[in-house]
Amino acid sequence: MEYDVVVVGAGPAGLMAARKIAEKGFSVLILEKDKDLGLRACAEAVSANAFDTAEISPSPSLISNKIDGAYVFPPDENKVVKISGENYKGYILNKSLFLYALASKAVAAGCNIKMQSEVINVELSNNKATSVIYKEKNEIKKVNLKYLVGADGTNSIVARSCGFDLSNYEIIPTIQYVMVNCNIPEKNMIRIYLGNEVAPLGYAWIFAKNEYIANVGIGVRGKTAKVYLDKFIENHKEFFKNAKIIKEGGGGVPIGGQLKEIVKENIVLCGDAAGQVIPLTGGGIRSSMEAGKIAGEVIAKALEEKDITILKEYPKRYEDPWGMRISKSLKVLRIFEKLSDDDMNMLAELISGDDVVDLANGLDIKRVARKLMSHPIFAIKIASKILSS
Repeated sequence: MEYDVVVVGAGPAGLMAARKIAEKGFSVLILEKDKDLGLRACAEAVSANAFDTAEISPSPSLISNKIDGAYVFPPDENKVVKISGENYKGYILNKSLFLYALASKAVAAGCNIKMQSEVINVELSNNKATSVIYKEKNEIKKVNLKYLVGADGTNSIVARSCGFDLSNYEIIPTIQYVMVNCNIPEKNMIRIYLGNEVAPLGYAWIFAKNEYIANVGIGVRGKTAKVYLDKFIENHKEFFKNAKIIKEGGGGVPIGGQLKEIVKENIVLCGDAAGQVIPLTGGGIRSSMEAGKIAGEVIAKALEEKDITILKEYPKRYEDPWGMRISKSLKVLRIFEKLSDDDMNMLAELISGDDVVDLANGLDIKRVARKLMSHPIFAIKIASKILSS
């Protein structure tokens, strides 16, 4: 059996790539190792325009909660920074149903999808992928291909089997509880908590899904995430005194920036497999869908024109704005991970919600740096380092 394209991974990136290729009339097989979509723990927050990227309507069935903004709490929670306004509205997804919608679009375009099908090896000839070996419900199978998409997450078998440079690939371990009977005020505002005692080199979050359920999680580096999440919940009895955990999940989020190479011969990487996550926020749903969409369009063009060199268009098209946003957010992350709790408290008194968004998401970081240039401490610790790039 041969397909024009095999896509490994049925997450946001893989499903978008597969759909775009199939829409041009090419045969596509999607291989997903899990028995269901959306099993990996995820905070599920997206900006309002994520549905535009997905090219699906924001159906109420796919949305758990509408978001009006965020509160960002430094170590001294009294110095909270509020993010609000029309530009910052978004959603908490029902991610499983959202992925079902993306899968439905892909299948409608002509894709084949196989669940519980784990790729165990990629066969290469002259550095080009020729086939993948996968295990479908304990049966070993092989499929030949013309192009291969690795959208298989943080421990990508495609990236490892095909010799991609993973030297800058860095993971932050995360853990998340789904909790019920929480007493969270302003359920339409997400809550982010920073501090070296709260979440070393990471942050904690509370995202209400509705009046009954909240995603409560943490990402830390160099420490045990569960210990810090349990401590965070214990220290916020006003929210969790009578709450109970009904589900626990975790995983790694890539925060080291996009890989140095995301194309090799007839192989492309998308999404978490390519490090296409905004480092400071850990958000990757929309950035991954954008990558999948571009990769799919480029592969379809390469198939149409029978020209493998067209794949070089993928990283070029993704660079502006997404590659640049990831790079700028990583630069800010490297600066912020050196700040003390006192620094964070002081900074919270100086910056606005707009400033937080620009810094965290790799947007107009130089504007914020110029604002901080007049401060005797942050001119050196933050502003000069941003402006020197």
